[in-house]
Amino acid sequence: MQSFLTLGNIEMALLTFLAICWALSMILSARSSLKKAREESGAPLAKVQEEQRRMEKQMEGLETRVYDMEHRLSDYGDKMTLVLRSQLSILAHLVNGNSIDKLRQSLQEINDYLVNR
Repeated sequence: MQSFLTLGNIEMALLTFLAICWALSMILSARSSLKKAREESGAPLAKVQEEQRRMEKQMEGLETRVYDMEHRLSDYGDKMTLVLRSQLSILAHLVNGNSIDKLRQSLQEINDYLVNR
């Protein structure tokens, strides 16, 4: 009968075991390196996405402010129109002397504006 525990068989088994361990170590090392590289390449993307979200929030705030300013500008335009009409009526009265109707109309417009605002 032949014995399987010869020095050559033990040496071959040990070399096979070491080769399998080495291959497993290389595969795990490569996997770890790829995972680390993926995380590092994803980090700048995450920073860019975070910066994009922050800028979108700022844009929303700015859009709101612009809308409010446009609304106020419209109100100021209405007020300025009313002031200019009243000044025009006063000037017409000073030039013509008899345009009291225009003064009354301007006074009524001013009263309506102040009451309705």
